[in-house]
Amino acid sequence: MKKLKDQILGDLSYEYAWTRPYRCVFLGEEVSVNLVVSCDEGDEIEYSQREAFQRFDEKADAFLAQAEAAIFDYYQNNCQEYRDRFGIEFADEMAPIIYSQSQLGTIVLLTEIFIKQSFGANERIVGLLYDCSWEPSLGLAVKFVDECLEEVGIQDIVL
Repeated sequence: MKKLKDQILGDLSYEYAWTRPYRCVFLGEEVSVNLVVSCDEGDEIEYSQREAFQRFDEKADAFLAQAEAAIFDYYQNNCQEYRDRFGIEFADEMAPIIYSQSQLGTIVLLTEIFIKQSFGANERIVGLLYDCSWEPSLGLAVKFVDECLEEVGIQDIVL
């Protein structure tokens, strides 16, 4: 496995992308997730990717809090649709009704901080990837572009 010691990104290992563990706070709890820096083997990590990570890392708590609020709003706006899709038998398990942001932890789990390539566009793209109960195969993502929350949706918005 290839290794890289990067001054900004830290000690990375390569397996389909550059990765390393990353500690952050999700819903008030410290968690360890994967930091993933998207890059083809043999290609250089983009300057915009380093800058995206550096800006995210400096204010990770604020980005994560903003993401949590956006996920709660997204879920509140889509919960009934998910419940209808699962039917009465599975609705409470797969898409339970929640009343506060603090309850997100029962249905959402942060798994990765994804630093996407901008392919020369010089955009700083950070995706927060989550497992979630209502979309077990497609997951959930929150996408930030140039430090602005751009979108909440399935992981395809980032990947």
